[in-house]
Amino acid sequence: MLNYLSAELWRMTRRRSALLLWGIYLLLVFLIGLTLRGTGAMTALENFRNFMLMGIYLAFSLADWAIGGAVRAGSLTNEVSFGLPRVRIYLGKLSAALLVGVLLFLLTTAVFFLGALSPSAVLELSEEDRALVSMDLLISMLHSLPRYVGAVSLAYFLVFTLRPAGAGTILYYLYITIGELTLAAVRVMGMGVVGNMLNHLAKAVRPFLLTNAYFVYSYGNVPPTLGNSWLTGALWLGVTTGLGLLLLRRREIR
Repeated sequence: MLNYLSAELWRMTRRRSALLLWGIYLLLVFLIGLTLRGTGAMTALENFRNFMLMGIYLAFSLADWAIGGAVRAGSLTNEVSFGLPRVRIYLGKLSAALLVGVLLFLLTTAVFFLGALSPSAVLELSEEDRALVSMDLLISMLHSLPRYVGAVSLAYFLVFTLRPAGAGTILYYLYITIGELTLAAVRVMGMGVVGNMLNHLAKAVRPFLLTNAYFVYSYGNVPPTLGNSWLTGALWLGVTTGLGLLLLRRREIR
């Protein structure tokens, strides 16, 4: 498995177009941070919290980069014909996406604050303020990281299993932009027992929406706890990976 993972990571670094695009992304992050220079550490932190929502939208690009057109180009057929277990193929590419995603997350954070905070601004902070900003940043990152894992796992599942290739793209962004908002806000009225069942189902899944750490929804306006964020990420990772492995096992690859 480690050899396969290493090979996948190496293959991802060979896609120069993808590396160029991610490089441009990091440059834009730096420029965004640069517009906040001089506003203070707390203002920069608050803006970074708002910016973290972008990770949910970038998850699909990361998943597609990890798969690298293997499903569309036919190299998946070659891997299966060579005798590689399907579980290893699925988990290996997913693990590569998650590892690179964590690296990009850390780079995004570093590049943003490199632009937003000058060395003198950091030195001017008192030791207490520096500790407070660092702790707030760490908590925000710990809220987002498991949600990014869940989002990448969902995107990867859609790219890997759906045909044609564009169907996964459409479904992912429809779910993130419309589906989660609908689950969070819509109430079914006038449908009797069926409507009540739908409302209860929506109420049960609302705490585990990928975006509920970034948007204030109407169910109590209570921000999620760290435990909720990690449980949300674990559920999305577990459910989508389980479904992906089940479908891949039953799928005819040719």
